[in-house]
Amino acid sequence: MDRNTCRKPPIFPLLAAAGSLFYWFFIRPQLRKWGTRLGESQRRLPGDDLIPQPNLQSTMAINIDAPAEAVWPWLAQMGRNRTGWYGGDLLINNGIPSATYIRKDVEPLQVGMTLDPGLHVVDLQPNRMLLISGYDLPNLVGTSTDITILYLLERRSDGSTRLLVRLRGYSYGLAGILGNVLLEFLDFAVSYQQLNGLKSRAETMAHLNLAVPLEE
Repeated sequence: MDRNTCRKPPIFPLLAAAGSLFYWFFIRPQLRKWGTRLGESQRRLPGDDLIPQPNLQSTMAINIDAPAEAVWPWLAQMGRNRTGWYGGDLLINNGIPSATYIRKDVEPLQVGMTLDPGLHVVDLQPNRMLLISGYDLPNLVGTSTDITILYLLERRSDGSTRLLVRLRGYSYGLAGILGNVLLEFLDFAVSYQQLNGLKSRAETMAHLNLAVPLEE
């Protein structure tokens, strides 16, 4: 081959770099604020002070065509005795499907209560707010992460509910910060399924006008 022949630049590294930049600047910002309206992802919300300088944060939202009273029972039982989180069952519920009915065998939710994956209830207001947290939790890259998760129910004028979910976290070490990129993606996948699971369950309850849906 003639030495003067120009070598073509490797295509795969260029495509990988372009894809990474596209994800970082265009896709990632949307994942971190899925379902929110203008300004909602920047709002100051309860629990933000627990991790004042997070290096991980997302705010997601969904409208639920049901009153807050039909949403709250599902929030109040999740993450206890393998009830599940209505999303990510393979990852965070040992593959056990999340409950599709309101369980009568779980005690009322209380501040300080421990949830399945090592989280704790920090604050709650029935039919309004649930704030949970976990500290020094092992993450995917071998370091640890502190997190808070807020579920906020806002009543709308038409009787429906807007649900906001905010995750804030701080991962330790350079590996932890880099691992946040993977954690953000997994959080989006689980939270997307969770929000739609809550919506489906609450709207079914409201439609059937049942205080407690029938067990399947």
